[in-house]
Amino acid sequence: MQHLISYDLARGLHIIAVIAWVSGMLMLPRFYASITALPADDRANDALLRSVQQIHTLILVPSMLLAWSFGIFLFFAYFASDWDAPLERLASVPAWFWAKLGLVLGLSAYHGMLVLAGRRLAAGERRHTEAFWRTMSVLPFFVAVVIVLLATLEPVSSNLARLLSSS
Repeated sequence: MQHLISYDLARGLHIIAVIAWVSGMLMLPRFYASITALPADDRANDALLRSVQQIHTLILVPSMLLAWSFGIFLFFAYFASDWDAPLERLASVPAWFWAKLGLVLGLSAYHGMLVLAGRRLAAGERRHTEAFWRTMSVLPFFVAVVIVLLATLEPVSSNLARLLSSS
């Protein structure tokens, strides 16, 4: 099957989009921590909230959409290239992929939580402390590390293959 773009180009664009997406999710909680640390009537709040909105609009949303789009393309190009027997083909997708997908869904939920928190901060609500936001700012990094290691090492499928070949 001929694709408009090569698998390697799609993979590279997927990685770039994921880097941008995770970078945005690393930045937003730091902005939220700064907003939370300021008095509610401080004029700097407006500038920080505008920056948050720009990060969301210019970085987070486009990069998330691109990451998901290229990820779906890569899934079909790699795992589902032969759909004569779709249920059997889907059953053969390795466990590491499902673990990665679960973590990516978690990152998507985290992104949604950040958007909701940004709206609440813009409305003057401060439900969390500065320390909470500083702690939350590193969460996407650790999840991204696990996702990358799952995708590059394919641990479950390679261990299973090694076990089967030694039998």
